Amino acid sequence: MASKIVIIGDINGKLSEVFGKLATLHLKQNFAFAIIAGNLFADPDTATDDENQELVKLLQGSITVPLPTYFALGRYALPAAVVEKLDESLGELCPNLTILGRKVSIKTSEGFRIVAVGGEHVDGADDPMSQYTATYKDADAAAAAKGLVDADILLTSDWPANVRDGANAQYAGEAPAGVQSISDLCTALKPRYHFSTSENFYEREPFFHDGPSPRSVTRFLSLAPYGNATKQKWIYAFSLEPSAPPPKMAAGITASPFTTNRKRKLDSQEDNYNNFRYANGNGESHYERGGGRGKRQRYQPPPKPDECFFCLSNKNCETHMIGSIGSDVYLTIAKGPLPLRSTFPSLGFPGHILLIPLQHAPTMSAIADKEARQSTVTEMQRYRGALQSMLVSRSKGEDGRSALGAVTWEISRGSGVHLHWQFMPVPVDLIQRGLVEAAFDVEAENSTYPKFAKTYKEMEGAEEGDFMKVMIWSESMRKEMVLPLDKSFRFDLQFGRRVLGKLLGLGKRTHWKDCAQSQAEEEADAAAFKEAFKAFDFSLEEA
Repeated sequence: MASKIVIIGDINGKLSEVFGKLATLHLKQNFAFAIIAGNLFADPDTATDDENQELVKLLQGSITVPLPTYFALGRYALPAAVVEKLDESLGELCPNLTILGRKVSIKTSEGFRIVAVGGEHVDGADDPMSQYTATYKDADAAAAAKGLVDADILLTSDWPANVRDGANAQYAGEAPAGVQSISDLCTALKPRYHFSTSENFYEREPFFHDGPSPRSVTRFLSLAPYGNATKQKWIYAFSLEPSAPPPKMAAGITASPFTTNRKRKLDSQEDNYNNFRYANGNGESHYERGGGRGKRQRYQPPPKPDECFFCLSNKNCETHMIGSIGSDVYLTIAKGPLPLRSTFPSLGFPGHILLIPLQHAPTMSAIADKEARQSTVTEMQRYRGALQSMLVSRSKGEDGRSALGAVTWEISRGSGVHLHWQFMPVPVDLIQRGLVEAAFDVEAENSTYPKFAKTYKEMEGAEEGDFMKVMIWSESMRKEMVLPLDKSFRFDLQFGRRVLGKLLGLGKRTHWKDCAQSQAEEEADAAAFKEAFKAFDFSLEEA
C-alpha cells in the first residue's frame, strides 16, 4: 500500500512556522512521516535571539511536531543543548522528532529503507567522530551502504558529483559542487528518490542505473530553504509504495550520469565493421529511390537492414564518411552538410555530424530488447557529450570560454526507417540570447505547426507519440523542447536544417541534395573530424 511522504528543505531555526504549516498539511494529507533534508537549526555561530528562543521552546515541549519526523544532520554544527539531549534520549530530540545522524540506515514502520549521509564532506582518513558531528568522509559514505543493495530514499547534504551530466533541467545560479563518494553511494544503492538541499530548487530528469532489467530508476531533487526570497519549492510531497518494482521507462528518462559504458564489440557486428556507407541521414526517406523532391512516390515497403543505408549489414557500403564506431552507436559526417568548412573555422571541417544506432529501428522505443534500448540511449548521450567537449576544446577563447554550443535534433516517427540524431555547432551567443529557441518557435508558428512542449510534463506527453526533439546546449545552458507530430499537418523533414540555415545565413543550403560534395571532399572532412575527435572518442579506449 502506498504511503504519503513529505520532504522539507532547510528550516534554519524557523521551527514554529514550519511545524505549524506541516500540521495544517498533515490534517489534509495524512502523511506517514516527514523528513527534514537540510538544516533544522540555525547556524549556532550566527543564530539570532529569536532563533535561539525557538530552540528552547522545542526542547521544552512548547512546539508540537505533528507527525513522525526524521531530520538530517545538515551542514551546521548542532547546538550543544541539542547534542546533549540526543545523547540522553538515543537520537529522539522530542516526541515525533528523531535525528538520522552522520551516516545511518533505518527502516521505517511502513517498510521504507532510508539512508542518510549528513554534514559537509572533508578529506582525510576515517578518524573516529561523533555520530552528530556535521562532517563526513568518503569512508562514511561507503559505510552507509554496507550490506545494502537498494534504498527507497537517500538523503545527503552534498550533491553527488556530475549529477547534472546528460540532464536538460537547469539550475538557477551556480550549482553546488558535487562529491564523488556521494555519486558512488547513489550508484551502489540505486535509491528511488535522492534528496538534497541547495539555495535554489532543482529537479533532475529521472535516470536509470546499469544492471539487469527492469533497471532501477532514481529521481534526484534538491529543495530550496524555507522562506527563500524567490519563493522556490522548499517542500515536496509524494506517494510511495515500499518494495514496489521499478517504474516503466518513461519519456525523458536518461542514463545514470554516474556511470560510463565500457566499449563492447558485438559478435554479430564483427564481420560488418568494414561495410559502412552513410548515404542519407538528413530526414530523406531511405526508400525514395532517386525521385525528385516534391513528387509523390509510389509506396515501397521499408527497407530491411541489408538494404538500409544506415545498417551495418548493407553490403553496398563505403567507409569514407564514418568517424567513430561504438558498441551501440556510430558517428558519421553528414551527407551534404548544412555548414561550410568556413562556417566554423576553428573546427577544420563543417561540423555537421550524425549519431546513428546500430539497431535497425524507426524509434528508440521500437528497439524490442530493453537492455539494447537502454544501452543505445546511454551511448547516444555519451557520444553527444563527447562531441560537445570537442567543441569546447576547439573553440575556447582567451577568456577560457567556448565560442560554440550545439543543437541536436531527432525526428522520431513510427513510420520512419532508422532513427538518428543530427548534431550541429552554433555560435554560443545565439544560444545564450535565446535566438536558437526563438528561431524554432517562430518557424513552427510560420509553418502552422503546434507549439513546442517545453515543461517536463508537456514533453513527456508529446513523446508518447511521434515527435521532433530539439536539444540546445552550451557550457552554461541546456534546453530541450519537443514538437508533437500527428496527421493533422504535414511535417517537413528538413525543418531542423531550415531553422538553422536561416539563423546562420545558410538558407540556400536547406536541403542536403543542394550541398553535394565530391568523395575527395567527404574523405577530407571525415579525416579532419577524426583528428579533432580523437582525444574525446571513447570507442578508441579499448580498440
